[in-house]
Amino acid sequence: MSMPRKIRCAVAGITDHGDRVYTVDLEPAVPVPAFRPGQFLHLTVDDYDPAGFWPESRVFSIASSPKHRDRLRLCYAVKGRYTARMEAELVPGRAVWVKLPYGDFVIDSSQDAVLLAGGTGLTAFTAFLENLEPDPCRSVFLAYGARTPALFLFQDLLRARLETVPGFSVLFFAETPDPGFSEAVAGWPRSPRCLAGRLDAGRILQELNAGASRAVYLSGPPAMLTALTMDLRAKGVPAGQIRIDAWE
Repeated sequence: MSMPRKIRCAVAGITDHGDRVYTVDLEPAVPVPAFRPGQFLHLTVDDYDPAGFWPESRVFSIASSPKHRDRLRLCYAVKGRYTARMEAELVPGRAVWVKLPYGDFVIDSSQDAVLLAGGTGLTAFTAFLENLEPDPCRSVFLAYGARTPALFLFQDLLRARLETVPGFSVLFFAETPDPGFSEAVAGWPRSPRCLAGRLDAGRILQELNAGASRAVYLSGPPAMLTALTMDLRAKGVPAGQIRIDAWE
């Protein structure tokens, strides 16, 4: 495993998804160390002197693929003082510092997997999905929830994997549905559906047809993690099969 390193980066671009949700693309000054899909980084917007102490920072899943060590991508929603500061200060060309890699929220590539993502929690899975290859002996199911369909991130990646990986399937949950989005995804490979409401363990397990024997990976806001974990346990999923990315 790579030792964490501190690297200066320039903000290469920012995408505003609405509702104060952003994707940030970074250009590292040097190639980033090797990392595994599911790991995370610390980002600081303060100046950092390598001879001094690491400044205040926040943790974000690494959304970009380990294959591309010349760039980094992360997503965030404004939920507090520090992310509000990021919203105000991050602009293309701005210098920031990161230290990486950290974490062991790594999906076992030899087994079937159920991925449950809420909001920007999808970023814990995007590097894994970028590297996902067809495997007739393996299935990967993603249930992805957001406030509105406009906040479903990485739609191009999800559609591409549906096109190329027969064992991959997706189910969307939107708290405020949009018929236009449901019609659009109906034209995707294997026609994923968008259900109304928040991620629901019962509906997800029903969709899987006795899929409770699979490893279940959860990533998203703390309230979602707590509620889904309790619901999965109540519906018979053993604690040892539930793996949580506590990214907040």
